[in-house]
Amino acid sequence: MLSCCVTTILMLVAVAFFIVTERKGLGMLQLRQGPNKVSVKGIMQAVADGVKLFKKEFSFPFSCSKELFLLGPFVCFFCAYCLWLLFPSSIGYMSFELGLLFFLCISCFSVYGVFITGWVCDSRYSFLGAMRAVAQSISYEVFLSTALFLPLLLFGSFDFQIIREGYFSCVLIGQEILVLWLISILAETNRAPFDFVEGESELVAGYSVEYGGVGFALIALAEYSNIMFMSLLTGLLFFGGMMGNYFVGSMVLAFWMTILSYFIVWVRGVVPRFRYDLLMSLCWVILLPISLSLFSFMVILGL
Repeated sequence: MLSCCVTTILMLVAVAFFIVTERKGLGMLQLRQGPNKVSVKGIMQAVADGVKLFKKEFSFPFSCSKELFLLGPFVCFFCAYCLWLLFPSSIGYMSFELGLLFFLCISCFSVYGVFITGWVCDSRYSFLGAMRAVAQSISYEVFLSTALFLPLLLFGSFDFQIIREGYFSCVLIGQEILVLWLISILAETNRAPFDFVEGESELVAGYSVEYGGVGFALIALAEYSNIMFMSLLTGLLFFGGMMGNYFVGSMVLAFWMTILSYFIVWVRGVVPRFRYDLLMSLCWVILLPISLSLFSFMVILGL
């Protein structure tokens, strides 16, 4: 229990500084200054943002239900940090024999938080953002599940600890699976070029447009926590055989988690946004048939 609490607290701090890192990284990609006023090179911008958000007054739209208005961000935050119970730590690890199935269940349940957040505001813009998010998440969860089961056919286990201690790296023979998986996590986390949930040109901020202060902070922490967990999961699934002993393995896992998090930031800075109809067509017409074909092919090879 202590290990889970420590992991959650450390990830809250890491996510806060990752937001600042993304802002500085986007500034470098776009040839402009990122945060640079608070402390040395803007390092403490995360602390300043946190103090500002938690000190702001929490306002409610006139016609909304206050209980549901508070429930939406809490569900998003709760689901995001429940995933870190699966963190394969060497100290105090909680054993989940079906850990990856637990991951899929929590990912599916988090859609309710997004829907409640957008629907309860009584705003057309937030409701349209929520509808986009729900349709996109449900569509790409089907594809994500198929892409997830491809490396599991090679590992033969749903347990994160067994995957970490394995001596096989899926990336050695599954580069095309890695490409499919990276596309799926970009869409699942609502990141560019699939960030139709925000849609600055038409929806301003999507389902979170009416939230400020603590509510906005919880939604942002949930989103960036999901990004970091997806980076961790990618490192485990595709580079799990490179972990070695626990100390070296932790360093390698942190390295891949950092590289993949920076990759997601880089994609946001250089790739333009898709059209929404092309996003859904990409999932159902192209990516899902490819992943199902690869899955059938690997099952046949295994038999």
